[in-house]
Amino acid sequence: MNTDPISTEQMLRSLRWRQPPPEFLRHTLAAALAEREKVVQSFSSHRSAKPHNHRLKPLSTLLALIPRPIRWPLAACWLLAFFFRLTTPEAIPQSTLEKYAKLPPVTPAQLLAHLEHAERLAHELLEQLRSPQPPL
Repeated sequence: MNTDPISTEQMLRSLRWRQPPPEFLRHTLAAALAEREKVVQSFSSHRSAKPHNHRLKPLSTLLALIPRPIRWPLAACWLLAFFFRLTTPEAIPQSTLEKYAKLPPVTPAQLLAHLEHAERLAHELLEQLRSPQPPL
């Protein structure tokens, strides 16, 4: 089996696609119109709702506009996005960026001196770990 994407695309383009049967198109149109009618009825019933439901009216109207099969997956996606928004920290907090902007620029000589100091400390710690007597 050839999995080359170019040959697969060429093969798909060379196929002759049949038109969908008219019954399928009629059924799809009827289902879409029935769903639209449900939304319109739901919207009109919410408009004529009693005044004590006034607080829930915008929410239920919004829910009525979302097709029923999509409501739960959409709610799950929104909840997951909200969870990630709350639990994901910022890459670099704004306060840190402001503090970095106030620091003077670092010269290459300072970087090399810091690197040499860190290497010296690392070698001293390694020698202490290798010595038979534990450090005090």
